[in-house]
Amino acid sequence: MADGAPPPRLQSRLAHLSGTLLLHAESAALYALSPAQAEEMETALRSGDRAAAAMLARLGLDAAEPALPEQGAPPPVRALALTVSQACNMACGYCYAAGGAFGGPQRQMPSGVAKAAVERLVADAPPGGTVQIAFMGGEPWMASGLIRDTVAFARRRAGARAVKVGFAMTTNATLLREADAEFLAEQRFAVTVSLDGDRAANDRLRPMAGGAGSFDRVAARLGPLSARSDRIKLSARVTVTPENLDIPATVAALSDLGFGSVGVSPMLASPTGSGALGAAEFPLLLEAMTAAGEDWLAATIAGRPHAFANLATALGELHRGRPRSHSCGAVRDYLAVDAEGNYAACHRFVNDPLGGMGDLSGGPDVAARQRFLAERQVEAQADCASCWARRLCGGGCHHEVLHAGRPACDFVRGWLDFAIGAYGRLMAARPGWFADG
Repeated sequence: MADGAPPPRLQSRLAHLSGTLLLHAESAALYALSPAQAEEMETALRSGDRAAAAMLARLGLDAAEPALPEQGAPPPVRALALTVSQACNMACGYCYAAGGAFGGPQRQMPSGVAKAAVERLVADAPPGGTVQIAFMGGEPWMASGLIRDTVAFARRRAGARAVKVGFAMTTNATLLREADAEFLAEQRFAVTVSLDGDRAANDRLRPMAGGAGSFDRVAARLGPLSARSDRIKLSARVTVTPENLDIPATVAALSDLGFGSVGVSPMLASPTGSGALGAAEFPLLLEAMTAAGEDWLAATIAGRPHAFANLATALGELHRGRPRSHSCGAVRDYLAVDAEGNYAACHRFVNDPLGGMGDLSGGPDVAARQRFLAERQVEAQADCASCWARRLCGGGCHHEVLHAGRPACDFVRGWLDFAIGAYGRLMAARPGWFADG
């Protein structure tokens, strides 16, 4: 698929074939076929579900029907995103948070709100359990004092209940100092830095609030973080727009800055529409993702490190073979809290009525969570019923689907087809990678 075109869509919801690897759609399990079996399977898949089911039966595989939508109350929340700063010192045109304020006034989370949210999270965890707290924005480090105080409070409350607590932050890194890096290292933070490419690409897409570029400011502050990589899990996150589609070049540029992990995320929906990918860009995106994936695969087979995280993540998911009902843990065991103490389905749903999940005074709204999960699970999505990738994709990002629909489904199928093929190649050349991971 070097030309970037999506693979032909085989007309069966039961299975998908990539080379000689067969994906059993409902279980998300992979099976290696002989060349003769693969040829027969491809013919069957192109003939539709009846022929595909018959061929699966000959192979001894169950052509299971999709599971019924799940019922019952969701499990306790185990991860929380605290939107500590609903403000930002940058002016990214595509920002899902509408400049950091989520469409409302700029403000910071009061300490009482942060502590109440942490208190409830820890109280709902069993002794010996684990919770995760992520600090989000806007730019979260604009509330650096609050973050420090909240971490200390969380350590005390979690320690009193023998609960383990982990911390993460997504930041533009422009405000971080040496002392801040040491704090993040002491607390074993996972730090994700938002950057969109080399200096030219990043400064077009991610200017400071006054219009100046941000790349040099970020680069100057990465040294203290990189120097503590034994205690900080450092990664970069790239938002892909029509202006920075050269993903191999982006990964290379950010690798040169010292990032060992670079993940990219296509922009499908933004408050203004700015930066969103359109139909013309998705074939180019697939071509670029595939090229970056080939680079990662060649390096990994040769035993060299490579920063492109998307393929590594996809291969890990394929190896686990766990069918998804949802695309992520949002609402199921992860929620966000805004500055006013309202729960949201995730950090992207802050101040969005489509994702309201109660407030701190009453706790997470069990009925709202249950309803959201039932409506959003892949078993309930008519658009997903005929798609072979449904149990790998999980129906797509809830926020993006609700606000933009599913414009990227052919891209997703193309990427997963490539990932399945890459899985077979890596398993043949370096099977130990999966054990190491």
